Amino acid sequence: MIDRGNQDWRLMSRPTLNFVDGTPRSVDFDDDYYSPTNGLAESSYVYIEGGEIVPRIKALKAGQTLTIAELGVGTALNLALLLQAWSLFAPPDAHCHYIGIEKYPLRRAQLAQVNAQWEALGEINEVIMSRWPAPIPGCHRRNSLLPGFSVDFWWGDATDVLSDLLSYQQTWIDVWFLDGFSPARNESMWGAAVIDRLMPISNPEAIVTTFTAAGHVRRALEHNGFSVTKRTGFGGKRECMTATRSSHPPLKAARFDTDWDQPKHCASPKNCLVIGAGLAGSHIARKLAEAGCTVTVIERNSLASGGSSQPQGVIYTRPSHKHGKLADFSLAAYCLSTDHHQQLFSHQQLCEGVDGEMSGYIQLRDADKLTLLISAFADEDSPVKFVTPDEASRISGIPLDRGGMYFPDSGWLNPAGVCRSLINHPKITLVEGVGAVKPRQLDSGLWAAENQKGQTIAAGDTVILTTAWQATDSTELDFLPLQPIRGQTTQLSSNGVLARMRCTVCHDGYTPPARSGEHCIGATYGLNETTLEERADDHRLNLSQLASNIPSLKGALSETGALSETGALSETGALSETGALDKQRLKGIAAVRCATSDYLPIAGPVPDKIAFNRTFEGLRHDRKRHIDAQQPNIEGLWVFTGLGSRGLTSAPILSEMLVSMMFQRPPPLPRYLMQAVSPARFLRRNLIKGE
Repeated sequence: MIDRGNQDWRLMSRPTLNFVDGTPRSVDFDDDYYSPTNGLAESSYVYIEGGEIVPRIKALKAGQTLTIAELGVGTALNLALLLQAWSLFAPPDAHCHYIGIEKYPLRRAQLAQVNAQWEALGEINEVIMSRWPAPIPGCHRRNSLLPGFSVDFWWGDATDVLSDLLSYQQTWIDVWFLDGFSPARNESMWGAAVIDRLMPISNPEAIVTTFTAAGHVRRALEHNGFSVTKRTGFGGKRECMTATRSSHPPLKAARFDTDWDQPKHCASPKNCLVIGAGLAGSHIARKLAEAGCTVTVIERNSLASGGSSQPQGVIYTRPSHKHGKLADFSLAAYCLSTDHHQQLFSHQQLCEGVDGEMSGYIQLRDADKLTLLISAFADEDSPVKFVTPDEASRISGIPLDRGGMYFPDSGWLNPAGVCRSLINHPKITLVEGVGAVKPRQLDSGLWAAENQKGQTIAAGDTVILTTAWQATDSTELDFLPLQPIRGQTTQLSSNGVLARMRCTVCHDGYTPPARSGEHCIGATYGLNETTLEERADDHRLNLSQLASNIPSLKGALSETGALSETGALSETGALSETGALDKQRLKGIAAVRCATSDYLPIAGPVPDKIAFNRTFEGLRHDRKRHIDAQQPNIEGLWVFTGLGSRGLTSAPILSEMLVSMMFQRPPPLPRYLMQAVSPARFLRRNLIKGE
């Protein structure tokens, strides 16, 4: 299982290419990426034909998925050919899931260069390049490259990635493409450490196809239970191979990890209740509906009325020069969220300027604090760029006296608009204004959502609680260390310098470009506060932070009457004669967010507290002890909360993760990050601490 510990952060290494008669060749491995004779024909013959791709696509029924894994993504030629076959032969409502593992991902510029010659694949390669991930280690999920076709790009060593997937003890893969450089030039890609990990995650009738016929590869496949067949090779090669999984059960790998995070009871849902209609509830409802579930979303007030009620928020992350669960999760979530929302805008599911703008953001930071980060994230395709004060001023459209970090793929969003777009699905029903609701397990194995009078609002086989800090009102979740955090924003009219703002500027707070003529400035941080009335002091704090971090805005703020020329809060403009808040001149919204004690969100099956402590009692004495058991969980009950102020960032990837767990699909995150957000982590910590 992947575990990065406290290692120094490094982006993925890039390959060095030479071109020999138009064919890309790896300098590091002294080998061609594909046949100099005709790379397109070679890939079609070895992988599309050898993997029986077209017949397998045609045989899919509605709701079925074909899962293909490739070791060595290279130039993504095989992926392009898969997409071409899918576009021609995919049945309605079927799915294809491609998992591509690559240790040395190409730069986007290299990708464009090596694929320029394939004119027949031009449009498909444009799609791949536009969704090509940054060189960040880990999994990068890209949904809907074509309708029904999703991709997991895994940047990492093949042995490490396969070990991580193997740790779930599930079978997923229908077709394997083994496409590393020649076994004579890249021995590690073809060794036992890799080949031994294929069978345990292969489905019945899985097939392996590869360009090589090397004897040690054939013997390794046969040793692991594959039946190998030789085929005529392509071009000047005498032979290549295909292999099929034998009929006996797949080999079980030795277990070294305790599965405290993996639910023992996990039936795929059909009728789901989502309690809470904020960002978390809306995202998980949409993913469940897309998976074929009927979903009822139940909200005590109205859609996006809680912590998701602010007019503007930012897709935000905070890189670190060291690996760690919080930093790694934050960056993985950011990358998926930016791609996800860019697609919503491009498909007109979100309205530019009303629901948001993917115009980037700048995090102001003193130059002397950026040295280690600059070294860690030095790459032309890095998601973060480092900018001087002049560059930051040009990008933002307003004068800035500091530079910092620029995130060009990000932007601001209107959370309510995002929620409305997500629940707009024929399988989702929204029930609003029902007051506080709690889940109750029925004798039949179903769940009911009941109001305070004990009346059933709706029933289903699965419940997902997304009720922020109020999730602990349910006794099953009273062990979660949730903290309410009151945050108040201030609305400012777009005037003067402020009106020229082109991207969000983050400092101690955040300041986005205008939406409907106003900027949402924020936000305050009131730990364990739940009151919602507006406070003059909070407006004062928001505006003074803004003025101190962006001095060029002081004039614009004084023009609004919010600040005096000295930068102090103007009592003639913001306060009435009695000193009370003058809501005609200054207004905002107070909302309550929810955070956890370790600042990571919570998403996963709800453990049975008593059974969990009994099962994993041995961890009290040895936290590394292997206990051969899965998590005793309350069947059908899930929780999704603790997103803090980063719901726009983390909700997309967490909803992907939850649905992957519910339907036993490949995960969108390395397992150490799945564990980092598991609700059971708090019970495990208590055991280790002897509590």
